[in-house]
Parts: sequence; structure tokens; C-alpha cells
Amino acid sequence: MRTDKSLYDFVSVIKNQFLRNAEPLSRVEFDNKLHILKNALGTHTTLSRVQGSKLKSKRELRVASIFKEMPEAFLRMIVVHELAHLKEREHNRAFYQLCRHMEPEYAQLEFELRAYLTYLDAGGAPLWSATGGISPPAT
Repeated sequence: MRTDKSLYDFVSVIKNQFLRNAEPLSRVEFDNKLHILKNALGTHTTLSRVQGSKLKSKRELRVASIFKEMPEAFLRMIVVHELAHLKEREHNRAFYQLCRHMEPEYAQLEFELRAYLTYLDAGGAPLWSATGGISPPAT
């Protein structure tokens, strides 16, 4: 996934498979500033506005741009996490059950992602190339 369009399509497939009755997403995009500004890897927002006598809401999902360079499994884990917030607002038992329903390896992927991000924060070189393959070790 390297473009907002491909990310939207990727998210839509997962949403339609597991959360068909949830409100539609009006925007899905990569966000260059997300990881730096909010110390977050993904966000979900609901924007509400009054239009005539009706209250309209838009749902947006943003994913940190760092996931353009990571394996699809890590991206899927973040997408599943943010989509689960459409049904469960809090990080409670029901939330994590929904995450595991959408991605059975959710807990392991979250652990591996946290370990990899810690490795990067400690100055480690990225292990994946822009093409998605494993980069050779730096010499």
C-alpha cells in the first residue's frame, strides 16, 4: 500500500467483511505527521455537523505513513485496531475480542510491531525496503 486510494480499498475490504453494518468511512488516508505529532500509529475520528434539521457525521481513518514501508501484516493490524473503534470506543475486553475476530494474529502482530518500533527508536536501520522485501543488513 503506497497510496491513499490503495489504502482506502484495503480498509474497505476488511470493513465490508467484518463490519458491514457500521457507518461508512468518508476518508481513509496516510498521514505524514501522525506518528510525530500525536505519538499514534493510526487515528479514527467522527466529525459531526448540522445540515438543515439533520445531524450528519463523517468518519475518517488515518494511518501513519511509516506503514507504507512496512509489511502488510503490520498495516492490517493497525487498520483492524482503528476499525474496531467503529464499534467499541474503549480499549476494553470487547474491543480486543473484535480485533482478534478480524485478525486472529492481532496480539502477536501488535507485540512484533511494538518490538520493531522500539528497535527503530533505538537507532536500528529499517528492515524492510520500499518494495516490501527484507533489506540487507548495513555494512
